[in-house]
Formats: sequence, C-alpha cells, structure tokens
Amino acid sequence: MALTKCKECGEEISKKAEKCPKCGAPQKKKTSLFTWLVTIIVVLWAVGYFSGNPNIGTSSTASRAPSPKEIAMKNVELDFSWAKEGFGNVMEANFTITNNSDHQIKDIEITCTHYAKSGTRIDSNERTIYDVVPAKSKKTIKNFNMGFIHSQTEKTSCVITDLKV
Repeated sequence: MALTKCKECGEEISKKAEKCPKCGAPQKKKTSLFTWLVTIIVVLWAVGYFSGNPNIGTSSTASRAPSPKEIAMKNVELDFSWAKEGFGNVMEANFTITNNSDHQIKDIEITCTHYAKSGTRIDSNERTIYDVVPAKSKKTIKNFNMGFIHSQTEKTSCVITDLKV
C-alpha cells in the first residue's frame, strides 16, 4: 500500500485517503495526467488564437484611416442627361463628373438603371469612362454611348459605382 504524509499533522496515511484518520484534515488529491494534458492544450490554443488574431481585444468599430479611393468615392458627384438614339434602342448620355477630392480619379465606372413608365425596373447598363478627372475639378463627357436599352425605358438613374485613384 502506498503511503504519504498528512499535510497537517505529518502522520503517514494512505494515498487514497480523503482525510487524515488522526487529525481529520482533508487531503489534496493529485491532479491527474489527463487533466494536466487538457489544461496545457487549452492554454496553448488560447495563446495561439489570441496572438494570431490582431483584432482580438480591439473594438470592431475601431476607426481606421479611409483609403484614397474611399475618400474619392465620397467626394465625387455625377450629373447626367440622356436620350434614346439608334432607333430608340441605344442610350446616349452627357455626364458631368465633379471631383471634390484631393486625388485625381480615372477609369470611372458608371451604372445606369432603367425604369418603365410604370416605375418597374427593366434593366441596367454598366460602362467605364477611361478618362482622368483631376483633383478639385469638373469634367463633362458628351454623347457617351451606354449601350442598348429596353425600348420601354422612360426613366433612368445613373451612379458612379467604381473608380481608380
């Protein structure tokens, strides 16, 4: 039988005893090898997880500086007029792009969404104007061919959907 000393009175007692038969002090159980292994694995996982993810512990709303493209997209305006050409099946537009940002923009992607007289969305066209609009300036592109449109188009809405800085 394996013996150990009581932590309180020093009496030799069985390792399996829950308390000392002489003084009644509870005996501390040894932590099993399995418990130690599980604890070590959990600690190693936690250290790896938190050290490998730089966003842990930071607010998800932490501010970061906007990119030049984000700044340009917020500071660009589009005015347009349009007409049907090519037997009423082609959209031709005049675009005025105002770049209020501090960055030159180019390769401006414009998406026009078309609506019927009833207000129903019919279709859309997307084209890129491969031109440059300097910072703090305005440029007008006349008679730009946006491509085929539905013959029942009565209204259209155009927006800048992408650009390069």
